Amino acid sequence: MNWTARAVAIAALVFCGLAGWEAARLPAWSAFDGPGPGLVPQILVVLIAVAALGVLVAPGHGEPEGGAESPLRSRGFLGYGGAMLGVALALPHLGFIVSGGLATLLVMRVAEGVAWPAAMFWAVILVGAVTLLFGTALGVPFPPGPAERMLAPLGVLRLG
Repeated sequence: MNWTARAVAIAALVFCGLAGWEAARLPAWSAFDGPGPGLVPQILVVLIAVAALGVLVAPGHGEPEGGAESPLRSRGFLGYGGAMLGVALALPHLGFIVSGGLATLLVMRVAEGVAWPAAMFWAVILVGAVTLLFGTALGVPFPPGPAERMLAPLGVLRLG
């Protein structure tokens, strides 16, 4: 397990090097428009590299969670996979707020087994925080969905 984890961490660092090289070519910030197309990739490269370094330092030991069983039999894997696929398909039509909220509900209920009230609470908190951070504070344009069209005239976010 240690060598497998270290090999994955090394592969992640190689990926980060290549992705960081490409992301560095994109502007991270513009004085006129705010965040540029390179901001999120540059942040993600740093976060992935830090995580990979953490795995190199402390790779862990033992069997992976779930043992040798196929990930397709795992509710967690299916919940997260379904949420990612659902967001990819729904985002252009429903916008971020609706598709992100539904994906969070799916992950919390199916993958994590959280009760409905807590799942709804965390969906509202997560989507609200992302909307306020990126839509309001950073001025990132959101894909136009029904909720975004209601919030755009209030100045909470702008449409892309």
